[in-house]
Amino acid sequence: MRGEPGPGAHVEVQAEGTRLRLLSGAEVVGEWDIGSIGIQSLNDGFAVRAEGEEFVLRTDDDAGIAREIGIATASPRMARSMAAAQDAEAGASPPGLEGARSGIGSIVFALAGVLVLSGGFFLREDPTLSAANRTTVEGLQAGGRFWFAFVLGGLIMIGVAFVLALGTRWARFAAVMALVGLVLLFGLAAQGATPETDSLLAYGFIAGGIVVGVAVLFAGSLGEDD
Repeated sequence: MRGEPGPGAHVEVQAEGTRLRLLSGAEVVGEWDIGSIGIQSLNDGFAVRAEGEEFVLRTDDDAGIAREIGIATASPRMARSMAAAQDAEAGASPPGLEGARSGIGSIVFALAGVLVLSGGFFLREDPTLSAANRTTVEGLQAGGRFWFAFVLGGLIMIGVAFVLALGTRWARFAAVMALVGLVLLFGLAAQGATPETDSLLAYGFIAGGIVVGVAVLFAGSLGEDD
């Protein structure tokens, strides 16, 4: 109560429509129509005049209470609090937006893996590549132009995209490592590349997949779970 010593009492504040209710446990301390009481913002809480008595109400969310009961005049402190609360709400992502962004990023990352996978198969079907170099073992080496290594890299990217969609904590790190490995592998393969049309098409698919994967990571579309 206004002017009384002591810490006061802990209450729960309910502001619903035109009603203001104070509860202490299950007991209703007071309930009024907002239009019938006087309430003013102070530097520390609110001064409330109801039924001939006046008390000071200090809350954990002054700005929220002020919005609910529609205080027209606010102290400079309250004005700052309400402005800060509005800025925080404006900057918050709408519900589900982060999940949607992460889902789209995972899909695009999987498509990047498909590009790398396709490029690997295109390398294998290059007519300038001998039949012996089209084997799985040779496909992991420079003689086979690393075609099978790129196929594996594309499959790994697709698998990582699935794990990313699940929101696993280490999935983003796995995506980064997969792309780093593919970049290094692409550099080795490009050193021995010849200007045949089929090879250039295959390397174009692989490079496109790597670029798309890197773009997804840098765009932050996969979200941050850690």
